[in-house]
Amino acid sequence: MKKILLSLMCLALLMGTTSCKDWLDVNTDPDSPSAETALVEVRLPWIQYYFSYAMGNTNFRANCVSQMYIGHVSRSGNYLLTNWDYIDGPSTTAYQNWFTGGASNVPYLISKAEAEGATHYIAAAEVVKAMGSIMMVDLFGEMPFDESADQSILAPHYDDGDYTYAACFDLLDDAIAKFSTSQIATATPLSKGDIWFGGDTQKWIKLCYGLKARWMMNLSKMKSGDSQYVSFDANEIRNCLSKAPQSTGEDLYATYENVETATYNYTVSDAYGPNTTWDCAAWGLNQRINRWYVNLLTNFKGSGVMDPRAPKLIPSSMYKAKLNASNAVESCEWLMDAGVNEYEADSPMLMVRHNIGNIPNSATLILADKKMSYGEAAIVSYYGSDDNFIAAAKKYYSDDNATFEKTANGVVITFHPGAMVAGASSPNPANIEDIKYVQLAADALFENNGFSASDMNCYRSATTDGKSAGFVQGTGTFYTRPDSDNDLFTYAEACFIEAELDMLEGKTGDAYNAYIKGIKAHFDRMNRKLNEWKGKGCCTTAKGFDVSFAYAPIPQDDIDTYMASAAVCQSSSQISMSHIMMQKFIAMGPMAQNWNDVRKYDYYMNGVYTEMKCPAYRPGANYDWVPGDNNRRFYPRRWFHSSHENNYNQTNLTASYAKYAADGITITGGRDRQIPSIPIFWDKNAPVL
Repeated sequence: MKKILLSLMCLALLMGTTSCKDWLDVNTDPDSPSAETALVEVRLPWIQYYFSYAMGNTNFRANCVSQMYIGHVSRSGNYLLTNWDYIDGPSTTAYQNWFTGGASNVPYLISKAEAEGATHYIAAAEVVKAMGSIMMVDLFGEMPFDESADQSILAPHYDDGDYTYAACFDLLDDAIAKFSTSQIATATPLSKGDIWFGGDTQKWIKLCYGLKARWMMNLSKMKSGDSQYVSFDANEIRNCLSKAPQSTGEDLYATYENVETATYNYTVSDAYGPNTTWDCAAWGLNQRINRWYVNLLTNFKGSGVMDPRAPKLIPSSMYKAKLNASNAVESCEWLMDAGVNEYEADSPMLMVRHNIGNIPNSATLILADKKMSYGEAAIVSYYGSDDNFIAAAKKYYSDDNATFEKTANGVVITFHPGAMVAGASSPNPANIEDIKYVQLAADALFENNGFSASDMNCYRSATTDGKSAGFVQGTGTFYTRPDSDNDLFTYAEACFIEAELDMLEGKTGDAYNAYIKGIKAHFDRMNRKLNEWKGKGCCTTAKGFDVSFAYAPIPQDDIDTYMASAAVCQSSSQISMSHIMMQKFIAMGPMAQNWNDVRKYDYYMNGVYTEMKCPAYRPGANYDWVPGDNNRRFYPRRWFHSSHENNYNQTNLTASYAKYAADGITITGGRDRQIPSIPIFWDKNAPVL
């Protein structure tokens, strides 16, 4: 592991909260704090931040694998994860932010806190260390833990995942004990440095119990004798749930701000201040939503039911617009993202979208007539006939937006002002429907794309200033706006853990009741934030367009109608693990725990995650040793380790895989193509169903 200390330059940003006298008392220049002198209230928020950034990156990339999101730029790291292909590049960001920004600072914080008796800071550091360490185990399997933050050890040894899990449970237990008692009077109050809960120790305790329940539930596939360190304990999970959040009013999440100016994370040059999942999923323009996830919200299990959460969780864009004499949008319709189909071609196209090339990053708003000629051979290749091509285009363009003319050489389309065209620089019929893949992006104040803190819609256009026209290319989504929250543990998750546990024990009546509570809790969790956005004025754009469908609270009548619909199981006699886990997938948002759950139930192999399939563009040549999808090793089970581990700690990395020789798996190095197929310790058995 390449050791890099957190750059203390960033700590100077918080020095304004510390008096000059405090610094003079220790004879230290306040503009140049050292590792030994940085105050506990200064160091903790940066540990929380760098963990949060690692978590935000993991949230997005793990959910590319679990088929919520996609990276659409061919052969990019996110594209590879989307298509169940792997390199070590995508692993680096989460790894680097956790180990270099977070974990490396924990020993210094604890040492400083011990010196002044600030036991609550020690407890907070232990909790964040446990969260970061479990995140690494869930991604990579084996990972340095005991030696991970020792700056004197340049090549730390790897600890087994079950050992690290057990050590992290111990950290949480110690943190609970420390949070349950008062610090000495002279110690720095936790409220001075805690950016998550403002020093509320009861919230920290509830978080500890929620995390314990979550992590123990991950162990449900383990059998007696699988580990000397940890085991599945249903009674202890129930005990922890009784001490975790008991209502949505006790939900635990990190909050963020849509700031006007922002300094930048030194590891990746992303902004401090805004939501870290937004940083990784929706700041840039290369990410979209997967069709499988869209179907969960618009056609759950083939029910044909539109979930009232859908317009909040799926972005929409303006289309079929009319412009006024000043080239500003006068009226429009709204198009909700269709999601990119990773499994098969969208009729009548003959190929999966990735085969045709990249989806344009953004579309172009047409301000003056633009004539584009589409060749006959390409039209026939993709659509079969000119009529099919024109019919497809007319779904997205009104008569005011476009005029169609058949010619001997193909089709000429004249786009009129107000049309939004994907691929406007090169007339390719493959692009004609690409505006249905709506931007996941949302605009932040600091990048000068948002009009105000209340208008986070995406205005970016390929060649024209969509902001001036007021043309919204995307409304963003509930979890991926600059001031969205990052959930840490919610009451909805607690309900679904309870439902899952009841189902494993055959208590279908109890499982059904907990499942219903979980769905309702997620509606409530969303409405709390949506009410906040409504109060800030987010339901209207700066140009006066109504976007309440994306930002306003969900009416109770809509919730009641959904709860009585075919999308929700209506009887305890019909409840299944599939109903529970697929509704939990929605309720978890982009949390990386989704991938843990998907792995735990073997993707679609056992009928839990229905309608899920293998991505069409998974490259068989790289995985020709992998058996078919009726074998558990067909599915992604872990990530390659970061390039830093491959480059600087290869000996220990390769040694960590030696134990798999007993299972007939011989790993020759840290980039062996078999690695992603090896289940981590809690995932090695078939699920209990």
